[in-house]
Amino acid sequence: MSTLKIGFTISIMVLCLKLSAQNNTNNYPKFYQESIYIPQIDSLRAKYGKRISYKNKKGIELGTLLAISHYPELHNRDIRIIIKNVRGAPVEASFSPFNFLKSKKSKIYKIIIHENSFMERLPLNKQVAALGHEMAHFIQYEEKGFAGTLVTLLGYVTSNKKRMAFEKNADKIGIDHGLGPHMLKFSFYTNNADIRSYMDKMGYPY
Repeated sequence: MSTLKIGFTISIMVLCLKLSAQNNTNNYPKFYQESIYIPQIDSLRAKYGKRISYKNKKGIELGTLLAISHYPELHNRDIRIIIKNVRGAPVEASFSPFNFLKSKKSKIYKIIIHENSFMERLPLNKQVAALGHEMAHFIQYEEKGFAGTLVTLLGYVTSNKKRMAFEKNADKIGIDHGLGPHMLKFSFYTNNADIRSYMDKMGYPY
């Protein structure tokens, strides 16, 4: 195959991927308002909440269900939302230490939220953005595998550069899953200019 044909084929493939990504992100609301989604919580539980468990829901359930709706690949994973008095960041993504022994469908992922932190007081739309970012870490863990995850987490705690790269990559995963408009309202790590730049590059709507 000639260089010209190869280049044309690659261009078509990239265009198809972008169009597919655009269609996926178009499937989600651009804003989550409590008054609209609180009446839908029973149907959201039935659709997305069968494998989600909570330790202290405390107003976090609706945001969790809406965030997980953006991640079809996590719908058959066990996810535990834990609100407790712990040291460290206000919200962290974690996993069972025995995940390396489990099949993908048997893996257990956790989001640990510091009790009485700002996470519980965020408006719904911002809460979805924050929880969606943490769920993006689960995608990273699955892509890297157990050994790769351990190496990544070692870099996370020893290098600010690697930590920021890991977190910003999670933001990109969230944006790829339709959370870009929500992250424009609330993001821990990526500024709005960079979010818009990435969305423009990928052809995602605001």
